Amino acid sequence: MGMGGKSSYRPAGTDFSTTKTTEDWEEVRLKKQLSELEAKIEKVEEAATKRAGGRRDTKPALVKRELEQLLDYKRRELRDLESGEGKMKVGAGLKGVKEEIETVREQVEGLEGHLRGRQQVLEGIQQEIEEAKGGR
Repeated sequence: MGMGGKSSYRPAGTDFSTTKTTEDWEEVRLKKQLSELEAKIEKVEEAATKRAGGRRDTKPALVKRELEQLLDYKRRELRDLESGEGKMKVGAGLKGVKEEIETVREQVEGLEGHLRGRQQVLEGIQQEIEEAKGGR
């Protein structure tokens, strides 16, 4: 039954040396999942359209549209919040506040450096006074 002797059959079922990388497999898997989800959505929308008598405003379609509108709204709000526009004009916006905090931080660091320098000068003067008192 083809069991004996030498045969030209070589099993290559587990040899993956010529296959794509893990990232390529991940991409293929995700694309397959996406197409499956799109097919499911299409089936659900078709069934809902049939139940609704041909109207396009089916519940899944409405939910999808509302979620897209909510996403757009949230993106606009985030952009306005970061730039200080729109309803967020009253505040300076996150970027403006962040820049102001950084400016204040730089000023504080500069003043602390100046203070350290003046303290060293003061210590030098105090040592000179002590030496002058000791030299009398």
